[in-house]
This record gives sequence, C-alpha cells and structure tokens, in this order.
Amino acid sequence: MAASASAVPLTTEVATSENSSSFYDYEYYLDQVAFMLCRKDEVHSFGKVFLPVFYSLVFVLGLGGNLLLLVVLLRYMPRRPMTEVYLLNLAMSNLLFVVTLPFWGISVVWHWVFGNFLCKMVSTLYTTNLYSGIFFISCMSLDKYLEVVHAQPHHRLRTRAKRWHLTAMVWVAALAVSIPEMVFVQTHEHPLGVWSCYPDFGGHATIWKLVFRFQQNLLGFLLPLLVMLFFYSRIGSVLVRMKTPGQGRALRITVALVLAFFVLWFPYNLTLFLHSLMDLSVFGDCRISQRLDYALQVTESVAFLHCCFTPILYAFSSRRFRHYLKALLATTLGRHQAPGPAQAPLSSCSENSSLTAQEEVTGMNDLGERQTEDAPNKRDVGKSEA
Repeated sequence: MAASASAVPLTTEVATSENSSSFYDYEYYLDQVAFMLCRKDEVHSFGKVFLPVFYSLVFVLGLGGNLLLLVVLLRYMPRRPMTEVYLLNLAMSNLLFVVTLPFWGISVVWHWVFGNFLCKMVSTLYTTNLYSGIFFISCMSLDKYLEVVHAQPHHRLRTRAKRWHLTAMVWVAALAVSIPEMVFVQTHEHPLGVWSCYPDFGGHATIWKLVFRFQQNLLGFLLPLLVMLFFYSRIGSVLVRMKTPGQGRALRITVALVLAFFVLWFPYNLTLFLHSLMDLSVFGDCRISQRLDYALQVTESVAFLHCCFTPILYAFSSRRFRHYLKALLATTLGRHQAPGPAQAPLSSCSENSSLTAQEEVTGMNDLGERQTEDAPNKRDVGKSEA
C-alpha cells in the first residue's frame, strides 16, 4: 500500500497524535479539533458503492488479459527474447496484483474478515506487485532503447544471464519497498466486532504516511516517467531518421506507451502529493479534506487500470505476439489452418518468408528487430569493401 489509503480505502486519517511540545496555541488547538471532527459519512457511502464495482471490473479485465498474455508467452515463445521476458514478468506481477483486489472489495462492503496473516500477506502482495509492474515497464523501455537506438542484440545488458539478473533485481527491489507493509500492517478492531487492515505507526503516523507518499511519488511515478521519456524520446528520434514505411505507427505506439503511463498514474500521485501538503498544514479544511478523499478513491482506482491496459499496449506493438495470439485463438476455437502462413508464428524463418514487406515494419518492436538484423549486414559489407 503506497499510501495506506489502499488498505483502508474509505478513510483518510488527517489528525496526528504526535506533538513534542507541552504547550499549545489555543487557536491552533481549536483548528485541530475542528479538523478531527470533520465527518466523512458521504465519502464512506460513496466508497462502499464505487470501490467494489471498480475493483471487480479491474479484477475481471486484469485477470483475463494477463492470463491470456501468459498463455501466449509460455506456449509459443519457448526461446523468449529479452523484451518478452520482461513482459512475462509484468503479466505475472499484474496477476498477483489483481488477486488482492477482491480482498479490499470485501473489506469495503463489510469489514476485514480474513485475519491478521492475510492482512499482512495481501498488503505485501499489493505493494510488491504495484512497484514491480512499474519497474518492469521501465526495464522494457531500456531494452527497446538498446534494441532500436544501439541495434546491439548482444549488448552486455541484453545477454541471457543479464536479463535474469535484472529481473531478479526488480523483484528484490519491489520486495524491499514492501518491507514496511510486513512490519506495520496489522488488523485493528474498532468498533467491537468490526476489523480493519491498515498500518499501525504508533505515535509517528504522520511522518510515516509522508514517507510512503513521497516514496510512491518518486519511485512509483517520477523516476519511471523520466526514464520512459528519455528512452522513448531517443527511440522516436531514431525512428524519424529511419524513414521506413512503419515509422508513423511505431511513433504512435511510442507516444501511446508514455501517455498511458502518465494519464493513469499522474492524477493519483498528484492527489497523494496534495494529501501530504495538507498533513503538513500547508493548506486544508474539512471541505478540502473530503474532496481529496473522493479524489483519492477515484484516482487510485483509475491507476489500477494499468494492469489491464499497459500489457495490451506492449503486447500488440509486437508483430510476433499478434501472430501467436491468432494461432492460440485458432487452436482454441478448433480451426484447422492450412500449412504455410498459418504456421508462420512457430518459426521466425517461415514468419519472415510469409509476411509482406508492409507487415514487416508495422510496429516499434518490428523496427527494432529490423534495425538489429541490418547492423551485422552493414559490418559485413564494410569488411568486403575493405
């Protein structure tokens, strides 16, 4: 839970229990009392309807889409290129993320009925896979940058050993970020017989909430966005210089990948940042607090859509994946395809021979593959001329 609001979707704690001074300013004290008495009944009622419906939608779409992606990758890509390895781990991360949503949905409608162990487990899964999904998207942009810009299929960061090392590092980093969930999150009974699952920071709640929110802003949005902007801007400049028939589509895919990440994650991170400013007493009153609670529920739910849309954008930017998906659907539906183009997805040689010249440059992945294949040929021509 990046900002603790995920574990307790209906409430946003605005009062702080820590104060190192023994003397209080009376007017400040009255303001704090008024702030603590701010009622959130309407916010709670809205969340009890909106959140379970949205969580159910994301769960169904995310589960179906990522399972399909996993099946295609595991069945038709036994010798997976590096980008497909990242895509495979992204699909696994998204699946683990969406399975936590029914728990939160039930806790919103009723209360946390799953006990303390599942409270810690589900919270850890949520945070680990939230960050790992974002990190794998960044890794995919790095890999595509090396493939298109440098045209080096055997770059030291693209070897079989390195790709698994990077994959392991992503999982370790995401797990390290979720350690506070294991430590602080636990069940709480209030009122009697009603349980909730959220972090207990003792007398330092405000400080820890600020830390987690800025962590989400930095690691979960700002740094990945800068990484994507740098790599994809370089990719875009190379695609413009290549002047191939598929340049326009590849550029649109590049822009779509960055825009999808920004549109899904910016509103949520902006809301978290405004919550932090309110906790720091930069601004805020009861009405603003209520509006930010509404905004947090909506923007966080919209951000969850990343596990549904992002894999689709990446997968369908690859010509190989589209043909593998067609083969899977044909097999599932029981269609018997004739040999030749129908068997193209199973081998790169038959695929290249059966596709038209226009199809060979239909996406960013295809242009990267073509750029990679052309590099050795250019070196061979140079040697023969010498």
